[in-house]
Amino acid sequence: MSDFNPQSPTILYGQGDRLKVLRLILSSLDQPDQAYSIFHIAGTNGKGSTSTMLQALLVGHHLRVGLFTSPHLNSECESIQVNGQQISEGDYIACQQKIAQSVLALGLDPDQDLSQFEWTFLIAMVYFRQCQCSWVVLECGVGGELDATNAISHAEYAIFTKIGLDHLNLLGPDLQIIAATKAGIIRPHTRVVIAPNQPPQVRGVLKDRIQVRQAILVDSHGLQVDHRQVRLADGTSFKVDLGLKGTYQDENLTTVLTAYQDWLAGRGEALEIQRINQALKSVSLPGRYELVQDQPVVLLDGAHNLDAIQELCLSLGEDFSGQRLAIVCGFLQDKDVRHIVEKIGQLPADFYLTQPDFPGRAMPVQQLQALFEEVGIPALAFEDPNQAVDQALASGLDPVVVMGSFHLIKRVRRRWVHG
Repeated sequence: MSDFNPQSPTILYGQGDRLKVLRLILSSLDQPDQAYSIFHIAGTNGKGSTSTMLQALLVGHHLRVGLFTSPHLNSECESIQVNGQQISEGDYIACQQKIAQSVLALGLDPDQDLSQFEWTFLIAMVYFRQCQCSWVVLECGVGGELDATNAISHAEYAIFTKIGLDHLNLLGPDLQIIAATKAGIIRPHTRVVIAPNQPPQVRGVLKDRIQVRQAILVDSHGLQVDHRQVRLADGTSFKVDLGLKGTYQDENLTTVLTAYQDWLAGRGEALEIQRINQALKSVSLPGRYELVQDQPVVLLDGAHNLDAIQELCLSLGEDFSGQRLAIVCGFLQDKDVRHIVEKIGQLPADFYLTQPDFPGRAMPVQQLQALFEEVGIPALAFEDPNQAVDQALASGLDPVVVMGSFHLIKRVRRRWVHG
């Protein structure tokens, strides 16, 4: 639910030519997106982490850098940041009012003709110009080609994090179709960075689009990251002090440093290890392997598709080897929940099932419990997420892991983090 646009539709993706509408609005606002250079980021998993790390590195060069990410956990203001500072409610409303004037002048209904996500995107574009940002890190919401963020007129970089199966009802039934949709953000002469370990069919689709668009594939030059230990092609090796946790961040860090090296080369600058560590040591991202309590350890992770769940399981297995976990989980109905249950069921854990706070899309906890029963895993069920957390904390197990839909994470995170 939106704090600022509660009457607007939640989503209008794929309903008519959304990009035409958004481009008309941007044009009426004198193209705010042309006031800065853009890193455009698409993918299934890792977009938020990649975007946040990249912004931190650019800010380390004393630049004004905008960051647009989703989803938010508490307020749309979280989605719009400049140099790590969220837009204020007052600035959000002021930008919204300015845009509303243009929307009305175009004969559109501000309450019905723009989705909540489209509103936040437009406000970000106007706000970043207002703040005189020189660079913007722009994360796609869903897909790529038809995503609201693709209404921009240019991007210097297109970055692709790990692409997997998610949002099948919107993006298509298989990896090649999903990859082709995400590849739609590649523009002529854009510099393109592809995350390592992409499935071969995904890499093939992206490379084909690069060739068709006459874009430029950025070479990683053999850069490798293993447990935060970075090795460059010239043999240089150093440890990165990264605030973000989880073994899966190695892949995101590889993607970020590949883009960053190329960006530095374009500026005629050399990579500085101290600058990297200074920028990345305090990076954090709500709901992504987030530690919110120490005794017992409580982690919150919004892994809600099979690829993300697999990466989360690897991190838990490495960080808590030999320990029995207490897992609280809940998912939306349109996810591949059966295979997710089969995967997390392999963890040494007691399960406390619940349902996200999303009427109409949340999988009822009884249905989730039935899936656990089908694979022979006993689990307790609670309609109220906080009751599930209470029982997990009372179990005496350490750690307690809350995973699944961001709508679940948002509901329970308030116990530990306010604002």
